[in-house]
Amino acid sequence: MKRRLLILAALLAVLAAPFAARSGRRASPRPSGATETLVVLTPHNQAVRYEFGRAFREHMARQGRRVEVDWRTPGGTAEIGRVLAGEYTASFQLYWTRTLGRRWSSEIASAFMRPQAPAAGDPAEARRAFLQSNVSCGVDLLFGGGSTEHQRQADAGRLVDGGFVAAHPELFGPGGIPQSVGNQPFWDAQGRWIGTCLSTFGICFNRDLLARLGVGVPSSWEALGDPRLRGQVALADPGKSGSAATVFESLVQREMQLAGPEQGWARAVRLIRRIGGNARYWSDAAAVIPLDVADADAAAGTCIDYYGRFQQATAAAAGHPDRVGFSVARGETVVNADPVGLLRGAPHRELALAFMAFVLSPEGQRLWSLPHGAPGGPERYTLGRSPILPGLQAEAAGAEDPYQEARQFGYHAAWTAPIMPAITFVIRTMCVDTQDELSAAAAALAAAGSPPEATAAFDDLTLVDYPTVSGPIRQALRSPDPLEQAAWARRLVRHFRGLYARTVALARQGR
Repeated sequence: MKRRLLILAALLAVLAAPFAARSGRRASPRPSGATETLVVLTPHNQAVRYEFGRAFREHMARQGRRVEVDWRTPGGTAEIGRVLAGEYTASFQLYWTRTLGRRWSSEIASAFMRPQAPAAGDPAEARRAFLQSNVSCGVDLLFGGGSTEHQRQADAGRLVDGGFVAAHPELFGPGGIPQSVGNQPFWDAQGRWIGTCLSTFGICFNRDLLARLGVGVPSSWEALGDPRLRGQVALADPGKSGSAATVFESLVQREMQLAGPEQGWARAVRLIRRIGGNARYWSDAAAVIPLDVADADAAAGTCIDYYGRFQQATAAAAGHPDRVGFSVARGETVVNADPVGLLRGAPHRELALAFMAFVLSPEGQRLWSLPHGAPGGPERYTLGRSPILPGLQAEAAGAEDPYQEARQFGYHAAWTAPIMPAITFVIRTMCVDTQDELSAAAAALAAAGSPPEATAAFDDLTLVDYPTVSGPIRQALRSPDPLEQAAWARRLVRHFRGLYARTVALARQGR
């Protein structure tokens, strides 16, 4: 009987898991007795949630309003995207069938949030109806996740213009937040999202482990391909982490700047393959990388600047000031705005706009940059991020000026933005799904001293050259038929496993 009860309990836990994931994990219990509640969907960590929740509550209390923030944290940007897609699909289906009295179909479900919806017919009408509607997902704001993800949500129609840009010309006029720097947008020209702080990307590292391996401090993406780091590089899956996707896009952009789009793509793929060959793991969440580096579970890893600096400060506070470091990949990284955006049908629209105004006020901006305990700064956590408001850069916790960094790296959206899903797809099949085989090939290649035929096999670009990735693979990923994507995934995984097996065989033969 006891065994049966245990099995039943386990079964109930499995059945309950999807419902828990759908509603999102909460940082704290739903507030009770609050006069007003703001619901915010975010990938931000607990430090950001605590400081902005506390500061906004106190800010509104000074205006005589009792406010609590109900944080929803289902995971990283990929999980948040799935939650939003599912909630808006359910909400719009009710509106389409009950309010408009129309028939629902799988064709409508796949088209109404697509920017390239058909020009005529029911799918086109559904798209227009969605953009004119006030259907809700029950959440007010999307806060954090990077400009690429916010633009994706805006293009889908889930983020809307709440009139914030028009209502605050002092923030966006001359001397205010520029619309773009280095070809990277800092706020949406249609007002659907606004950058709140700026992020660069680089490498966190453990000095003790690096010294043991005889490796210097890595300060470029290429340094992570050093064969001495085999099994010591912590990476995140760019298909599941927005910051990881930006890291790899920066790497591709850098190589394209040096050699042009097609040759630069070839160089980037080969470098990514070498970095992947050194991978200790590919995590679903980029936030774990600096933690593992600090714990000596990896010697180095890619991360967003504030994750790296936060862990560096944490190690120093624990009495290990030299153990953990972070280096910006100078001249090799985009500077990304981390935005806030109003969601369609926000239940507490006025309160949501008040939160946006607070985050972009000098009071809110200083929470990003000042050390904890400083007057006007955060109470408990040093967030270590750069405010987006010009003029506050000198107060930032980091020494780098992100505006200067942004001007040094010219981002060309046409090169990579249209093929980002294809880039993450290639990395998944080339490195993540075939990690064991890739690691074995990299090890055999290093042990044999990189003989020419084995090296040529390892560097082979068959099926992932630029014309194929930007053509057939991109088209398969855009197809409404999921079988096309599945067919390409199977084909590439088989191809790479064969390629890595050939590399091992040639390396062992010394060829």
